[in-house]
Formats: sequence, structure tokens, C-alpha cells
Amino acid sequence: MSLQDFNIRRHILPALREVDVDQELTGETVAQALDALMLRLTAVRHLREHHVWEAVRVIADLPDLAAGEWPSRRFRELMAADALVDAVIQLTSATEAKLCLRTLNHEFGLWTCALRYQPPGAGRITFKARHVDLAAAILGAFLRSCRAHQLAAAAGRGQLPT
Repeated sequence: MSLQDFNIRRHILPALREVDVDQELTGETVAQALDALMLRLTAVRHLREHHVWEAVRVIADLPDLAAGEWPSRRFRELMAADALVDAVIQLTSATEAKLCLRTLNHEFGLWTCALRYQPPGAGRITFKARHVDLAAAILGAFLRSCRAHQLAAAAGRGQLPT
């Protein structure tokens, strides 16, 4: 799909209408909210503060992913200082999954971010995302890992597959 073929009214708006902002997200609505947010990230040129707060709202409703006081005080301070890259990195490391920022590459105007999750036992999983904006690339990889966690929880495993 090229950028000219992408129609925001056709792809994003129907997904956003299905998710009510005031309702508590559960099951299928969490999946829809994550998918809609990932789609919105691909359509924006630069990550904005409201995208990060929307991610926090959706991820807070995922079972067994958000730890005790989440998001942390440090994350809130970084958001107040408008340090989006640092805030998103803090967000990825503050979850129960303990994601590790594996690689960051900048080639041909695109940032590539790879986050690694190493579950107990053998094996590891890498989640990648590409975007023009560094913070959006990191958040995109993080949302992909959250989507995989949500799928694993829905399948009854409760943790990411190995």
C-alpha cells in the first residue's frame, strides 16, 4: 500500500469509533485499541504527547503487564519535560515484561527499533518497528510487544510465547 492509497477516513476512523474513550478496555476492545493506535502511529510524521498518553491508557488495561504504580513518577517527569524519547524508553523498561532496547538504526531517513524480550527459560523474542520519528519507532515496537502479550493472554498462556 502506498501513501497515496492510504485513506485515513477509511482505515483509522472506523477503528477509533468502535473504542469509547470512557469505557474500561477488556479483551477484544484492547486489541482494537492497540491496532488503532499502531495504525495511527504509521500515519503520523512525528510522535506527539497525546499518542504516548493513549498508549499508557491502553496498556494499563492489559492484565499482568503494568506493574504496581504504573506509569512511574520518572515517566511522568519526562513527559512534563517533553522528553518523548526518554519517556518512551522508560515506559518500555517499566513493564513486567522487562523489555530490553536491542538496536536503534537510522538509515535512509527511517529509524529502526528492536526491543528484545527474554522469557524465563530458553529463547527470546524480538519486536521491530520502523518510523521517521525515533520516539514513534520505539513506541511502535513496544506496542507490537504489548499486542503479542495480549494475544498470549487471550490464548490462556499469560505470558509471551517462547
